[in-house]
Amino acid sequence: MGNLQPHQPSTDPAASQRSFVAALLANQSGIHAFLVTLLPREDDLDDLQQQICLALWEKREQYDPARPFLPWAYAFARNHALKHLERKSRETGIQHFSGPVLEQIAFAREAFDASIEDRRRTLDACLQRLRPEQRELIRERFAGQRSLKDLAAASGVSPASLTMRLQRLRHALLRCIEQALAAKEAT
Repeated sequence: MGNLQPHQPSTDPAASQRSFVAALLANQSGIHAFLVTLLPREDDLDDLQQQICLALWEKREQYDPARPFLPWAYAFARNHALKHLERKSRETGIQHFSGPVLEQIAFAREAFDASIEDRRRTLDACLQRLRPEQRELIRERFAGQRSLKDLAAASGVSPASLTMRLQRLRHALLRCIEQALAAKEAT
């Protein structure tokens, strides 16, 4: 997915443009996934995404770099998708989602993405609470290319023992995430 973080403001126009391009590139997959959610067919998806990126670039001066990039980009994507579907309906006579239905789908997707990003940040915070060797074990097992058998051999434990250790760490992370999210909801 993308990055909900804002791109960094700059007084240097070239630096500001580089920052905007970096934010746009970092969020391409998020914009693409958002469009897939809104469009019933993928025929024109790539062309529409290019049009949206061009529109974002042309309107980059309107973007407030202190705010997250992806919700701003979603507004452009939602508007372009709605216009695209209206045009396709006129051309083909096939009725697609109405504007209000498309808006509801778009808002649900935006809320889902924000929720996922919040959970990802919470996971990162919970990972930081683990001891360094625990974080490294999680990283090697789930982000690396090493098998459980290889990791167990390198750690000097049986695969079954390592499986139990990983299971305890996953449960600890799950509890941490659930508690942190519950605390956020309570405030």
